[in-house]
Amino acid sequence: MEETTQTSAEPSAAPTSEPTGLDAVYKEYGIEEQAASFAPQAPAPVYQPAPQAAPAFKAPDPFDPGFQAYQAQLAHGVGSLQQALSQTRGELTQLQASLQTQRTEADIKQAVGVLTDVAKIPPKIAEVAMEAKAREDKRFLQIWNNRQSNPKAFNAALKALGAELGEQFTVRQDPQLVENQRAVAASRNSMATTAKTSDNDQWASMSPGDRQRAVQVLLRDGGR
Repeated sequence: MEETTQTSAEPSAAPTSEPTGLDAVYKEYGIEEQAASFAPQAPAPVYQPAPQAAPAFKAPDPFDPGFQAYQAQLAHGVGSLQQALSQTRGELTQLQASLQTQRTEADIKQAVGVLTDVAKIPPKIAEVAMEAKAREDKRFLQIWNNRQSNPKAFNAALKALGAELGEQFTVRQDPQLVENQRAVAASRNSMATTAKTSDNDQWASMSPGDRQRAVQVLLRDGGR
């Protein structure tokens, strides 16, 4: 007799579920690794104009009677230059901060527009939701910080977040509420149909005897 050997089938590995929504965006653009090693970026260096070569100048002889006046004038000039340089640096720093604020506000407005269009929610709700997402999800915050260098990931994350918000804010009607609304509408229609019946319709539906008795009642009551 031939011996038959049975080989047991090896258990197949359970299928892994693919990420969706924002998780899919994070995986596609490698945001997990970036967020784990994220370090705050140093502020942009303040622009400093290149120094210009000063014209050749010959200092007076220290034993010259006007040397002290020269030193006083030189100290005053150096102080004025330092004050002007400090003021210029402050103005440039303020200008850079103002430009950065304007750019951030423009980016927020653009992002809110995408969320509003996708989720069909008011702009104020979209802005608050995006701010909350950036606080609680460092991966989304990483995408926001790199929005200038990686706009594709930023746009993809906004659309995914908009889809999530759309699901959260979708109004689901209660079946009992719908039935109550239908009953109210039917009652209103019935009342409107009853109100259309006029006095003439009532007289027309009376028999001759009833009509005569009704006339006598009206005459006795003075037509009231």
